[in-house]
Amino acid sequence: MQLPGTLIEGKYEILGKIREGGMGTIYRVRHRLLDEIRVVKVLKPQALSNEEMKRRFIEEARTATRLKHPNIGTIHDFALDEEGKAYLVMEFIDGVNLADLLKRQGPPGIALSLEVAHQSLLALGYLHRKNVVHRDIAPDNLMLSQDEERKPVVKLIDLGIAKTLDRPGEMTSTGVFLGKLKYASPEQFGSLPAGEKLDGRCDLYALGVVLYELLTGVHPFVGESPSELLRAHLFDPPLAFSRTDPDGKVPPEVREALGKALQKRREDPSSSVFLIPMTWTTRPRSSRSCEGLAPPPPSRHRASRTGSTGSSSPPPRLTLRGIRCCALSAKRRRKSSVRHASPRRARPRSTHNL
Repeated sequence: MQLPGTLIEGKYEILGKIREGGMGTIYRVRHRLLDEIRVVKVLKPQALSNEEMKRRFIEEARTATRLKHPNIGTIHDFALDEEGKAYLVMEFIDGVNLADLLKRQGPPGIALSLEVAHQSLLALGYLHRKNVVHRDIAPDNLMLSQDEERKPVVKLIDLGIAKTLDRPGEMTSTGVFLGKLKYASPEQFGSLPAGEKLDGRCDLYALGVVLYELLTGVHPFVGESPSELLRAHLFDPPLAFSRTDPDGKVPPEVREALGKALQKRREDPSSSVFLIPMTWTTRPRSSRSCEGLAPPPPSRHRASRTGSTGSSSPPPRLTLRGIRCCALSAKRRRKSSVRHASPRRARPRSTHNL
């Protein structure tokens, strides 16, 4: 166990342990020369127990350090010595992961949930255009922070099992499971036909599961054991919103969109056209914000590029940018109906706009 005050390579001073997992321990550190707070993940010896695993670690780390996006936690550096000791140096994010957020206060509300989904999709779109699949999208790998204007900022973290699609040869065979059972897509359980590979659609399925949980506080698939969860992902439909959202807080458009996101077969045509006739370019100018949240750049949402393994792009399961549009549209319709149903009171004219 590394104690506070211990130095890593003479330049990273350990300030304290953040948490410990199956693959390693994460510490909060200070870069002594730059005087910056960062995070170091020290891998356990068994995580790199043979030469193949060491080779994979180096390749994965090299890929991760080249990924630069405002919604992805930056990996600054990595090391692997002759004794097999390895660590990653990552950006320190002053925030909370979504798993802890759900435990502390429950579902965060529709507006924030869809903003989380939108920014997460921006991160995934960037990864998939770089031919990288995350494969471990889950609430504890999505950090929620805020910028200087106190607007929400989402960061996708833990690229430790991210896989580059364009390298020759498979780094992980279809039969080897990586990821979290509760959020894994059916194809991650080995259901892919021979010759096909995992692509970005497995990340989009997992993001759909996360969004369902953020909106309702309930996981869409029921299973008390790993085998039951596996069966639910492979064969069972997600829990009906009539059970998990009896008050109807989740707009119908979002319900329909999530149903399409959680299709079992990634080739299903209903998962390739993900609802949403509206786009940011066609919405009225006055509705292009959500409680101070800025609209997404129009070039960032092209989910048709996600997960490409060849010359043609596979159909997307998800365009969550459109879900956000539909949620806001439904919210405006509800407010409009209330306004028309109630008598209008005369308001004094303000001189601030004259």
